[in-house]
Amino acid sequence: MVEGEPRARDLRAMALRLWSQPRSRSAVLYALVLILLAAASLVPGKDESLLARLERDAFDAQMQALRDRWPRPLAGDVVLVGIDEGSEEVFTEPLALWHRHFARLLGALGEAGPRAVGVDIVPPERSYDDIVPGSDLALFRAIRDLRQKSTVVFALTVDREGRAARMHPTFARVIGEDGLGIDQQLQDPDSVSRRFSEAELGRTQAARTLAGQVLRGAGLPVGAGYIDYSVGERVEYIPMQDVIAWKEKGDTERLRQAFAGRLVLVGYVMKRADRWELPVQLIDIDPEKTHGRGRSSQPGVITHLQVLRSHLASGLLQPMREEWRWALCLVAAGLVFFHFRLATALAVALALTAAVFGAGLYAIRAHQALLPVASLAFTLWAGFITRAIVDGIENTVERGRLRRTFAGQVSPAVMNEMLAGSLSPGVSGQLADVCILFSDIRDFTTLSERMPPVVVTTVLQRYFDRMVHAVHRHEGTVDKFIGDGMMVLFGAPRRSTDPCGDAVKCALAMMSALDDLNAEFEAENLPTLTIGIGINFGSVTVGNIGSSERHNYSAIGDAVNVAARLEGLTKELGRKILITEAVVSRIGAGFQFDPLGTHQVKGHSPVSVWGIRTARPAPAAT
Repeated sequence: MVEGEPRARDLRAMALRLWSQPRSRSAVLYALVLILLAAASLVPGKDESLLARLERDAFDAQMQALRDRWPRPLAGDVVLVGIDEGSEEVFTEPLALWHRHFARLLGALGEAGPRAVGVDIVPPERSYDDIVPGSDLALFRAIRDLRQKSTVVFALTVDREGRAARMHPTFARVIGEDGLGIDQQLQDPDSVSRRFSEAELGRTQAARTLAGQVLRGAGLPVGAGYIDYSVGERVEYIPMQDVIAWKEKGDTERLRQAFAGRLVLVGYVMKRADRWELPVQLIDIDPEKTHGRGRSSQPGVITHLQVLRSHLASGLLQPMREEWRWALCLVAAGLVFFHFRLATALAVALALTAAVFGAGLYAIRAHQALLPVASLAFTLWAGFITRAIVDGIENTVERGRLRRTFAGQVSPAVMNEMLAGSLSPGVSGQLADVCILFSDIRDFTTLSERMPPVVVTTVLQRYFDRMVHAVHRHEGTVDKFIGDGMMVLFGAPRRSTDPCGDAVKCALAMMSALDDLNAEFEAENLPTLTIGIGINFGSVTVGNIGSSERHNYSAIGDAVNVAARLEGLTKELGRKILITEAVVSRIGAGFQFDPLGTHQVKGHSPVSVWGIRTARPAPAAT
């Protein structure tokens, strides 16, 4: 024997003992759920893991749900001045030569008195004064005049190494360092902008973003966190040419109504403008660029606008600390300790998932907090599926063991009801309308006296094999064997649409099977058998009948007694099958019945009795 074999057997035995105990088995499943949670959180990397992707999808779904169901308007919302295709129709020069038009726009905003202005347009890297003389000076003066009244910040692009794009030196001096903010945002691995953090965006030090500089210029703190895309109405912009037209018409009141005391953004909203992926659709431009799950490519200025909105509202959304996320997941994994039926467990898992999602929406609206919705839902479903798989395997094994243990002791219908949990435990009963069949071998006592016991046993076994097969083939339930007799129920424990028809068909099948069996007995020099069958229909009590210590599924009632007495009349009336009026009245056309009159049965009032010969042949085709 190999030296390690006893140790391996001991380990297997210990594992089986632990697995056989419900608490230790649940503890193993709990550990398995936590392993699945860790793998889903860390593989292949924290930002690319399954849970990271699910959390991003959950965030998008929450933002969309809040915008659809619980929109949150923002008082004093950010105003967007858009440069669209209509602007190009009004200002026909190339964009590089729009200095005078931008100067007119900034001049109009200066008269309106905005709180701060962010211009999502990169200053030129060279002068075009040689083409349009005086245009540079006009823009310089407009920037200077607006800076004296308010804050103005221009976008600054940077390359992949973080180096700022080249800018005309004079523009750099006029705008000043505080008047520049980089035109960048954090992007998740799926290229969608969900977070804002100048510290995380900078390589060696915090970056100064366009939105951040606008906030500083307005005297507002700059935070970090998730952008709240549920704040604010659908974005409606004011075309640049309209603002300039108001100024030229001297409509100062309209300018002040639109911009006074507000944060203002100026940016491109053209279809060909730079596009950023956002979780929800915020502006009705180019809707064909909307992707699945609500995401869409939208002008980059919209992201800056939503960052400003989030700060103006209640602040950026703050995710739950990692240790608290794991603590909640540890609690959610406790679902594996509870045993439910599959349908109940599924309902509980769905209800808890909906509750988690609802709690996430409430946390965003009421506390600007992000719950780990996907992590909690994943943990709940991991626990549910793990428990369901293990319970399913155990139930299958247990059902197989019960079938092997009770095979041949109860009918398949009773066995199925036991396995389905439909039979109440202990002694119990309920009323049911059933059809009862009694059969008995005539003069079997006399036959058994002339045969050795082993032959009697063999004959009875072969006889009952054929009869029980016929019973089960016609959806019958063998209630009990009474010596050489048999009691059969139709319509219990499982309801039947035609219990009387099933009983009569079964009786005819039993007679046919007996004919075949008798032919075999004759060939083997064994005595042939003759049986009588009585069938009755009525209301009886069915269930576990007996004592609390020993009981079995059966039926009791007057209808049972009548069926038994009717079987006893078969020899007296010289018929093999007898049925009552209650059975005949419930069977449609298809059988040939013989009325045999009313007969007295022991312990009961007279009963109308019928005989049956065979099934009625189908009519010939016309």
